[in-house]
Amino acid sequence: MTEVGPADPQRRGDLLGGALAAMASAQFGVIVVLGKRVLERGMTVESMLAMRFGTAAVFLSIALVLLRRPVLAVPSERTGLAILAFFGYAVEASFFFAASTHGTAAAVTLLFFTYPVFVTIGAWFLGRGAPAGPTLLALFLALAGASVVVGTGAGLAIDGVGVAFALAAAATYSAYLVGTDIVLRRTGPLTSALWVSAGASLGLFISSTATGRLTAPTAPADLWSILGMGVATAGAFVCLLGALQRIGAVRTAIISATEPLSAALLGFLFLGETVTWGVALGGAMILGGAITASLARTVQPQEQQIT
Repeated sequence: MTEVGPADPQRRGDLLGGALAAMASAQFGVIVVLGKRVLERGMTVESMLAMRFGTAAVFLSIALVLLRRPVLAVPSERTGLAILAFFGYAVEASFFFAASTHGTAAAVTLLFFTYPVFVTIGAWFLGRGAPAGPTLLALFLALAGASVVVGTGAGLAIDGVGVAFALAAAATYSAYLVGTDIVLRRTGPLTSALWVSAGASLGLFISSTATGRLTAPTAPADLWSILGMGVATAGAFVCLLGALQRIGAVRTAIISATEPLSAALLGFLFLGETVTWGVALGGAMILGGAITASLARTVQPQEQQIT
């Protein structure tokens, strides 16, 4: 009988973390498509996001009650999670969708997906350890593949304000991922997702009310879109936080580059869009990077592994 080596549980944890990161990216792709439609009908960015995160918080609360899981985060992690939600994810989402009003989705996505580089540098700077060779290879494949997928699709057009918003979104999201990787230790992904959703929703409701930009949905279709965004957000947060706990911020960020590929495939399946050679080539590179990141052995002893 073959003995199970001590590395096998870690390998299984790595593969599960990679799968969770990819699932989160697919759901984030759905959110971007639905959100773009809501904004085109006149709803403000802050209001749409506040309702999106609020809807996600409701679904997560129901799930926690039905599963009899704790609603409250571990006491030592509550303040950190609240800060990350209030000032991290809410701000990042606002920057991203604000950028989408100043340029094409392809251009905004291309600039936003510089964030795996920021995450890698930030984690290294904060003492999480230098990335290993396979991780650097995965980073290159993911970024190159995302560039090919986006660059060969819709036109790349964006103004200076859009560039600033998109890069600000990338930087803020990078800080959120690294911060969550440091803060999150004992709170489960489902509970953490509730705190992130509720905190982001509260922050956006307060800011939109204070600035007079709080608006209601302008069409019945917006309600369905926001409902769909809420469900996808709840699922994406659970998967993302689960991935962070298993493979850390750097590899989670790299695998998350599958989001442009997910968006392209969704467009093919539901919007009748064609799959170009760029999508096929870039998609192969992204998948190669994601697989490499999932299988790469980490050299960061501080990076938490839950197996």
